[in-house]
Amino acid sequence: MMRTLNSEFDLARLMPCDEELVITFVPTNRDIYRILQSCHKLKTIYIHQDTFKEMPCVGQTLLYMQKVELVVDDGVHKIASEKGDDTQSQEETPSNARLSRLVMVTR
Repeated sequence: MMRTLNSEFDLARLMPCDEELVITFVPTNRDIYRILQSCHKLKTIYIHQDTFKEMPCVGQTLLYMQKVELVVDDGVHKIASEKGDDTQSQEETPSNARLSRLVMVTR
């Protein structure tokens, strides 16, 4: 089951059986650590390209060390930042996104 996290407050809804997550906010290192503690079977995280650029490197390393795939895709929902970006959220899920735009991030 794919669960969407719209803010850090959604971390409380995570279940140990969650395998795929869609993150629409910029997670901190603490958020990523809490995600890894809550979801023991986590395999994949989908994130928007702009959100990925703001994501801390330590958090990416934590995911890599736990063998969690971080999929960067423009088809993932993105919440407009406080800077006034007027980006329109898309109703397209990562699995329905065009594969040509899908980028797998591994090290």
